[in-house]
Amino acid sequence: MTLSHSLPRHAGRLFAIALAGFAANALTAIVPAQAPSPAGPSSEELVRLDRYVVSAARTQQDVKTTPSSVTVISLREMNRAQITDLRAALQTAPGVNVVETGGALGSQTSVSIRGASAAHTLFLIDGIRINSEDPTNRYANILGAGGLAGLDRVEVLRGAQSILYGSSAIGGVVSLATVRGDGSPVVTLGADGGSFGTIGGAASVSGSADLRSRSGSWGPAPLHYSMSLSALSTQNDRSHNDFKQISFASRLDCDISSKLAAGVTYRAMNNDYDEPGTLHDPSTAGHAVQRFDLITVYADWHPLEAFAFRLTYGFVDSDYDWDETAYPSTMTARRNVIDWQNTWQALEQLQLVAGLNAEWSRYDNASLILDDDVRSAYLNAVATPVKNLALTAGVRVDDYNTFDAHVTWRTGLSYRIEKTATTLRANYGTGYNAPSPNYVLGGGWYEPSPGLEPEQSKGWDFGVEQDLWGNRITLGAAWFRNEFENKFDAAWNVSGYRYRNIPGATAEGVELSLAARPHQKVGVRAAYTYLNTRDDSGARLIRQPRHALVGDVNFQATPAWLIGLGATLVADRPDDTYFDASFTQYRQKMHDYALARLYSAYEVKPGLTLRARVENLFDKEYQTVADYPGLPIGVFAGIEWKF
Repeated sequence: MTLSHSLPRHAGRLFAIALAGFAANALTAIVPAQAPSPAGPSSEELVRLDRYVVSAARTQQDVKTTPSSVTVISLREMNRAQITDLRAALQTAPGVNVVETGGALGSQTSVSIRGASAAHTLFLIDGIRINSEDPTNRYANILGAGGLAGLDRVEVLRGAQSILYGSSAIGGVVSLATVRGDGSPVVTLGADGGSFGTIGGAASVSGSADLRSRSGSWGPAPLHYSMSLSALSTQNDRSHNDFKQISFASRLDCDISSKLAAGVTYRAMNNDYDEPGTLHDPSTAGHAVQRFDLITVYADWHPLEAFAFRLTYGFVDSDYDWDETAYPSTMTARRNVIDWQNTWQALEQLQLVAGLNAEWSRYDNASLILDDDVRSAYLNAVATPVKNLALTAGVRVDDYNTFDAHVTWRTGLSYRIEKTATTLRANYGTGYNAPSPNYVLGGGWYEPSPGLEPEQSKGWDFGVEQDLWGNRITLGAAWFRNEFENKFDAAWNVSGYRYRNIPGATAEGVELSLAARPHQKVGVRAAYTYLNTRDDSGARLIRQPRHALVGDVNFQATPAWLIGLGATLVADRPDDTYFDASFTQYRQKMHDYALARLYSAYEVKPGLTLRARVENLFDKEYQTVADYPGLPIGVFAGIEWKF
């Protein structure tokens, strides 16, 4: 199978946009700048980028002193480890559980954080929520094939975060940001292929330029640009399991003056996936086609040193078609978002972030159109009354058109002990998840449930982070507990499903993390999560492992040659499945599994690198979801040229 065969729909439009964009950027790149900068960020600059976090307070904070439990996934480290897809990158963070139907590229994939359900993880791209309230879709199909190309930051915020982001942020938030170009033009070309008929390629360009450098009125580099295009095709391992994808990302920023900046981002993804179904029920097979587009436009204004205003508009447009099955369906989801954020440094020791947010969503499944609108207001304060002590507190009000207004709040603190390089953290907060309008208003398979209340949570965590050996080693530990109330449950009767609220569940556990560079040639990272979940009947929650461990060790054998080994262990988890036509569910304990991967890279000359990797090194049989086998051993190789 080649990339030119049966590409996803809208591929022609996407390639046209990409080619036009690359041409525009190429012209921009040759415009002379007043002060050319290096071809790209140095290793030290990349390390510094990983030391700040944005999602924890909606403003930039030092990751060492923020009260929140947050992980900034190093894209530099992911590149070294040849981790190119988002789901594998997220799995490296503590407290994160990635569940995929068989490990196949393109399959439905979900993320849960700290024992919360997949619906309780909020995904943001460039500050815009992409979760869909359609109960059958949400973000699962995007995540199953999402790559890291075109991304500047990946942040995982753990614990209830509804005070900043509203619905769905019960377990945590995954925040993605499109890369901002800077410096002289950098072009990156790559291609790879291997097992399962896999072939892929990517191209990107980024940089900055001064369109008015001769007048000098705009400063040294007011225009920043970046663009990436990637394509992938694979047959996976099972029959009727092909997947094809084209994705595109771009960003343009303009420093209009020293106090005013504006920008726009555009992302697109086209997926075409053949679902083979479960091992015991071929009727669950089908064919899925998805188109996803995201546009954001923003303006930043700093009228005074102590004030900053940011106005953002976002538009999300996605189509999902499920056919070649006994139960075909079509879903179109569109969302318009306006967010107005104000940041005020009221005192040297006090920063206030306040804002208003409005979202208009519409879901159309060919037989039913539902509107889901919300208006929100939020306020968050960060105080540093004494050196090394940070206190945070905030409140948010969300008012939906389908139920009454809902209030959430959160508070936290951190203290940095400089003498021992120790950071202590504590947080307590609430969260909620809004019911789908389909649940409340009914339609299709669902009866109206006008009295349905949002799912709610309250939770706390205590954490400690310890730097050792001149910051060559960083150890982290956190103890957490979440309590969920008013969980959604569907009861079937002769006319369809009717949703109701039922008593909730609890999730508590411990997260441990390690990041070390004991030698300049050796890198080590690891994350372990112990998780105990129970519903009110005492039963464990499905697909939530008691033990999860992921780790990686790499060695720079020579200045040009890197070799590394990674491992994943998942143990003690239940799941539900069925083996008969009556769809009777059976609870079973899933088999534990341990997977290993081996990778290596060789820099032929500066900018030109050869790569190879082996996934599932020992060819282990495993299942992440009951009745969906994981991929066997796979061997892949590729090349990257950066200039």
